[in-house]
Amino acid sequence: MNVLVVHSPDIAAFPPVRTLVSVLAENGHHVTVLTRNRENIYFPDPSRIRIIPLPENKYHGLFRIFNYINRVRFLRREFDREMPKNDIVWTTTDSTVRELKGRVLKYKHIMQLMELIEDIPEVPPFQFKNVNLKKYARQAYKVVVPEYNRAHIQKTWWDLKETPKVLPNKPVEERIDRSKIPPEATEIMDKLKGEKRKIILYQGVFGVDRNFELFAEAFKGVSDKYVFCLLGPDNDYRKQLCARYPFIQYLGYLPPPYHLIITSYAYATLLTYLPSRNCGHQSVLNALYCAPNKIYEYAKYGIPMIGNDVPGLQLPFDKYGIGFIYHGKGTREMRAILDKIEADYQKIGENCRQFYNDTDLYQIVEDILS
Repeated sequence: MNVLVVHSPDIAAFPPVRTLVSVLAENGHHVTVLTRNRENIYFPDPSRIRIIPLPENKYHGLFRIFNYINRVRFLRREFDREMPKNDIVWTTTDSTVRELKGRVLKYKHIMQLMELIEDIPEVPPFQFKNVNLKKYARQAYKVVVPEYNRAHIQKTWWDLKETPKVLPNKPVEERIDRSKIPPEATEIMDKLKGEKRKIILYQGVFGVDRNFELFAEAFKGVSDKYVFCLLGPDNDYRKQLCARYPFIQYLGYLPPPYHLIITSYAYATLLTYLPSRNCGHQSVLNALYCAPNKIYEYAKYGIPMIGNDVPGLQLPFDKYGIGFIYHGKGTREMRAILDKIEADYQKIGENCRQFYNDTDLYQIVEDILS
C-alpha cells in the first residue's frame, strides 16, 4: 500500500510520528512524508520512505504569519500532487487537518491525534471561530488516539459511530550508531559512572504541566542515597527549577535516539503530569490521560517508574506492576516507595519488559489500515 503521511509540525519533535513512519515501512508499505524535517531523522528501512520537507521559518516577530502562509501553500500544493499516487492519507495532528481542510474529505483518511482535543481555533486573523474537527473525524476512515480513555472521550465529544483505535506511543527499536555518539553523551556517561548514589532520572520536556515541584522536596530528603537527574531540551523553567532546588542535577540534552544511552544508567525513573488550563487548545483533561512514549522507553530497559496520581499512569502501574504512585506526602512516602522498589527490583524489571512486549505496534498499525 502507498501511504501519504502528513505531519505539518517538525517531525523531530514528535517521536510517535517517526515511529508510525518506521512501522509502515517495515510492514512493507511505501511511505511519503510531508513534514518539517530540520534534523537528520533515522529510519530502520529508509528505502521505502520518501520525505518532502516543508519550508522552514524565514520571518520573525510580527511577520511570522508569513511562515505559516508559505508552509500551508506549499503543503497543499504538494498534497494535491502526491495524493493521487497514494491509497490513503494519514494525518497525525489536529493542526495538520486544519491546514489541509476539505482536501482530506476527498480521500480515504486516517485522522490521528497526539493530544486530547475537542476542537482547534482557526489561524489569525480567523481565530474567533474553530475548525470544527468533528466534521473531519466523522468522515474519516479511522480516528486514532494513543490511549484507551481518550478514545472514549473523543467518541463522546464528536458523537462518532465507532470508538477511535488506540495506537500506543511505543517507540520502535532504534539502532544506535556508536560511531556517531555525540561527545556530550560521553561526558554525561562519564559523569553518571562516577556517581555513587542511585540515579532517579527524568527524560523529556520541562514545563508547568510536568509538576516537578511535587517531587522536589521529597527527593531532597533522600539525596543521601539517590540523585535526581534531568535530561531534556533546556529552557527558563528548568533553570528556575534547578535554582530553587540546587540538589537536582541537569545533565543536558541529547537528540533521539542517543538519549536512550542515558536511560540505561537509571535506577528508577520519573513520570509526572499536571492538568493545566494553560495548555492552549488542549483539553484540561489531557494530562490526566497521559500516553507517554517514555513509559515504554523506561520499560524496555526494565527500569521501575515513579509517577503522580493520574489515570494514565495509575492504570498501567496497577495492571503490570511497573511502578508506584507518589501522592505528594513528602520524604517519608518517597522513602517507602524506594524501599518497595529495592525489595522487589528484579520482579518489577521483569514486569516492565512484559509490559513492553505486550504491545505489538506492527499488528496494531495493520489492523488500523485493514
